[in-house]
Amino acid sequence: MKKRRGTPVLVEADGCVGDLERLVLGAGTFTEDWLQALIHDHPTLLPVSDIEPGFGELVAVAREVPCAHGFIDNLYVSPKGDLVLVETKLWRNVQARREVVAQALDYVAALTLLDYASFEAALLRGNSGSPAPKSLYACVADHPDALDEAAFVDAVSANLARGRMLVVVLGDGIRREVEALAALLQAHAGAHFTFALVELAIWRNVATGALLAIPDTLAQTVMIERGIVTVQNGDVRIGPVPARVSATLRAQSISDEMFYEALGQTEPGLPQALRDFLARVEPLGVYPDLKTALSLKVDVADASRPINLGYVARNGQVWTNPLTACVPRDLALRYNETLAALIGGVVATPNDIVLTTNGKSAPKLSALLPAHAEGWARAIAELLGAYRQRDPQ
Repeated sequence: MKKRRGTPVLVEADGCVGDLERLVLGAGTFTEDWLQALIHDHPTLLPVSDIEPGFGELVAVAREVPCAHGFIDNLYVSPKGDLVLVETKLWRNVQARREVVAQALDYVAALTLLDYASFEAALLRGNSGSPAPKSLYACVADHPDALDEAAFVDAVSANLARGRMLVVVLGDGIRREVEALAALLQAHAGAHFTFALVELAIWRNVATGALLAIPDTLAQTVMIERGIVTVQNGDVRIGPVPARVSATLRAQSISDEMFYEALGQTEPGLPQALRDFLARVEPLGVYPDLKTALSLKVDVADASRPINLGYVARNGQVWTNPLTACVPRDLALRYNETLAALIGGVVATPNDIVLTTNGKSAPKLSALLPAHAEGWARAIAELLGAYRQRDPQ
């Protein structure tokens, strides 16, 4: 169904309503350069948390970043070394509509050929503001979630080498045929990045002239794990995986890959064990909700919010304390006691009820999976059954 929207209004605290008018970008002050400056100064306008929730907060590093295939409009990093590049397009430009996918592929291909030092030099040559940072790490060093410098360099280097990044094409009036372009990237099995089309509508308060910017993700792809890379006359090309092979590959987001990659570093078999467990409990209504950690959630008809069974952190720990706020206390206690009996753990109280190994630390996922997958699934089924049998409070 085609998206249709009404005209927004701005309701002030005193109840007065301010009329808004939609601006047409591309003329006068509101050019692509203005749009690039807007998202550089306000990175939160990019709906990255919806597209790749594992990326976290973005730091705007540079504009007009030079690479082998031209200049990238806007480039961002996260304190953990995630990479986001943005191309701004005003969609009345027919040529831009035709070339946007090829341009995105070209930029990713160009970045994959850079090592960390070359990438940093290109960023510092870009329009990074005044005064320019002395290093790429200096852009994120003061952030509370920043890795130490060595780990940050390693993360950025790995993401460059694999082409693992988020590519956003952002404009003010993405038309129907442009929205369909995202589907084309799905055929590029070697594209190790997530691609998103984002519309940024700009409205002006008729009375005051104040501007309201409203971002909307229109389409996005998932990342494909592998592709066929060939080199012809020095030109690097990424081709699709043959159909007989591609059917066996698992499509996932970059956030998924990063989470399971970190989990696998704690114990190599855990990613597959967790995937198998999620498949086992899916018929119970359990689904993964991945942010910085992977939460196990269940939507229940008489609940105002999903039941959160707990979460698996990237270091492999399993925290069950979120359940306390979702179900009656006796049910949360019984569930945790069941899991404790499986692994020889204990249940900490009196505040949040949480499964621990020593009264303080959460157990490792490897204590539960794969050995106790059946017992854990049974505990979830019993918890949900008991919850649903109770009358709503």
